Amino acid sequence: MNSTATAARLRDYFLSEPLMATAIAAALFALATTPLAFAVLGRLSWFKARRGRVMQRPEFSSIVCAMLLVMGIPAIFMALVVKSQHFDEDRYEFDPNKTWSVLEQGRGYNELKEADEAVRREAMRLAEVRKNLVESVKKLDESMLALRAVAGTSPAVAQAIPSVLQRLAKIHESIGLDGPQQLMDFTAPPVAIASIPSPAPSAPAPLTNLAPAPVAPLAGSGLTKAQVDAELAAVPEPQRPLAAMLPLSDLPADWSVGKLGDRYLESFNADNLFEKIDGRAESFLQYNVKGMAYANFHPTGDESNELQVYIFEMSDPLKALGKYGSEKSDDAKPLTIGSEGYTAAGSTLFYSGRYYTQIVSTTDDPKFSAFAVELAKRIAEKQKGDSAAPAPSGEGPSKTQSTPESLFALLPSGSGRATPKYAAQDVFGYSFLSDVFMADYEEGGVTWQGFLRPYKDAKEAQAVFDKYVEGAKRDEAEIKTIDAEGADRMIVSSNIGLVDVLFLKGNVVGGANGATNAKPAEAFARAFVKSLPKTVPAIESGP
Repeated sequence: MNSTATAARLRDYFLSEPLMATAIAAALFALATTPLAFAVLGRLSWFKARRGRVMQRPEFSSIVCAMLLVMGIPAIFMALVVKSQHFDEDRYEFDPNKTWSVLEQGRGYNELKEADEAVRREAMRLAEVRKNLVESVKKLDESMLALRAVAGTSPAVAQAIPSVLQRLAKIHESIGLDGPQQLMDFTAPPVAIASIPSPAPSAPAPLTNLAPAPVAPLAGSGLTKAQVDAELAAVPEPQRPLAAMLPLSDLPADWSVGKLGDRYLESFNADNLFEKIDGRAESFLQYNVKGMAYANFHPTGDESNELQVYIFEMSDPLKALGKYGSEKSDDAKPLTIGSEGYTAAGSTLFYSGRYYTQIVSTTDDPKFSAFAVELAKRIAEKQKGDSAAPAPSGEGPSKTQSTPESLFALLPSGSGRATPKYAAQDVFGYSFLSDVFMADYEEGGVTWQGFLRPYKDAKEAQAVFDKYVEGAKRDEAEIKTIDAEGADRMIVSSNIGLVDVLFLKGNVVGGANGATNAKPAEAFARAFVKSLPKTVPAIESGP
């Protein structure tokens, strides 16, 4: 760097920061002139000190140390000036008792609402990316079903598929998708069928020589009652009622029950479920699975493809609904069976009471799809008598129980209502809010989520309502209490451009969450609370 460029930079800096440049120049001048001043003063004998009657000159080292101490004053001043150019102006605004949000730490937005809008756009973008990723994995699952069909005739492919599915299980876990494809069992790959010699045909015996004797069941007609009883007898007592729901007998002539070693069915409890669905067992444990029964069915004489039946027993209908909803794809075809069901890629899935049933087809074939529906109807019929919610006599919400269907029916209907859904835990980001029934609503471009949560009594509902209000105050939301017909309490909470309208009525907490405009959300909440009965029977969630 030449002297001209340096002079130009110094001139520009002095013009842009005259006060700062003057302070730095003064500090540099003090540093540069201090040695000269000490030299001059030394020559003038200024440093001589009186010792009694004698003027004594100090040691040279003492003078040097004194000079350095004096030079340290402008040096420290100049260091502070330079450091101030890179100093965090908001450092002393930090409050150790306050948790700063990402929005409050932002520097690129003029106001909080602008930052909130940016966060909302980013959340929508990430949601779209996740949706595309989930849909792509679902398409991959469909391709794996076709590959499974090839595996039935190719031992090499069948041996490679288990490791591929194990890797896919990690992908499903990462994106929060539970797909039936992961449930496939490839522990017994097919052998080379071509190497097995065909038995020579034998001449039929004369009919006159036939003696009356017990005959085996016709191929494809399923198991006999004695065989079914023998299978169930080998099942542990806790899973026996679950295993009895498997339709092992009275099958169409062109369908057979698949062999599982020397058995026709398998059963598992929560502790050993991983032995059958390793990689997915944890997701079922989160919904309090109690047990599972399994069997498979294939066309008579053709074991290249099959229908795999999994019947899961959860602790209560809520957990069954939650697990069913977490696996339901957006493009599934609804099916009226059990409490709710759907078909996808030849498979049929439904829940009924506390049972969640998956009938997974390894091929998207109309024949398999039709038989999967027939199996589902038989299983749902067996589950019907064991799925009804108990309704003992007595009064009050703690004496009776609702069903998920009855609670969904309480959510207001309208043209702007989307498909209702159930959220098991951490609803709206609140750890104290769980087992909520909700639906998305839209009116005039304004969107919100209507929700409902009945509790066992009014005291518990009051406690949850108070926790919400306390949390909103901690988040510095603007809270306004309003009067509404039919509501014990109703508040409007506004924060970062979003509005929540929360009401308390008897043993119910509900309202509208995340509205972009207060007026339609408040009107919705007023009509909602007015339509509810004084008490709503709760659903007790199992342990």
